[in-house]
Amino acid sequence: METIGFRRGLDRLLQSDVAVDVVTTDRSPSIMRESYPDIKHQFDPWHVAKGLKKKLTAAANNKNNRDLQPWLKSVTNHLWWSCKTCGGDAEELKRHWKSVLHHICGIHRWEEDGQEWTCYHKDLTADQQRRKKLLQKDSAAFKALLDLVLNKKLLKDLNQMTLFKHTGDLEVYHSAMLKYMQKRLHFTYNTMKARTQLSVMDHNSNVGREHATNCDGTPRYNLVPKQNKQWVARKIYQPTTQTFRKHLVERVLELRLDKTSSIHSLHSKTGQR
Repeated sequence: METIGFRRGLDRLLQSDVAVDVVTTDRSPSIMRESYPDIKHQFDPWHVAKGLKKKLTAAANNKNNRDLQPWLKSVTNHLWWSCKTCGGDAEELKRHWKSVLHHICGIHRWEEDGQEWTCYHKDLTADQQRRKKLLQKDSAAFKALLDLVLNKKLLKDLNQMTLFKHTGDLEVYHSAMLKYMQKRLHFTYNTMKARTQLSVMDHNSNVGREHATNCDGTPRYNLVPKQNKQWVARKIYQPTTQTFRKHLVERVLELRLDKTSSIHSLHSKTGQR
């Protein structure tokens, strides 16, 4: 169903002369390559990082690779950072990504291909360096990480992550859409279409809300527990508004009272009142 919906949606945009330059998916290359070869196709870094973290966790659970466990979050964050800072250059992205193999061993300046490279972070304090155990290059944990970082499929996928196009905003919309279309309920096609249109209007009227502040003007945050038992600070935004509903009702009434509108001819044909 997702494939059918994707094709219908993209085809409708193209038929409406909407210029589609880039499409981002969760790592499904065949659809774009076969049906839309002229459109740039990017992979969502979040989905790739999620798959990488799963493999890292499995490797770190091996008793010989326990030293890798404290680095799981750092490695996945590094992939995200590498995509964000590569400037659209695939080789730069790969160079950023591979630098984690030096950093994790406590090496922050190294030579490669006759050039000297350094980590992009500031000099670490002694306290920062003590927080995590550095890996030795001859250790089983490092070799396990090496296999994952230099995985040929992952390095190939990086070529389609250079523009840092992620589906985070779309996931926010999908979450809001559940208010109108609960997954446990069945709707007809026309009902689904109408409810989708309502959810789009709701989303568009509330997108870009300002960061909420306290009385003294300081920004508000909420602490949220994550699966790894760590707490993360998330922004609290201004409350949503539903003013679009008022405008929608007003527009419906205007059309109903307008004798020249097409709604009257529709009612006369169907016998509705």
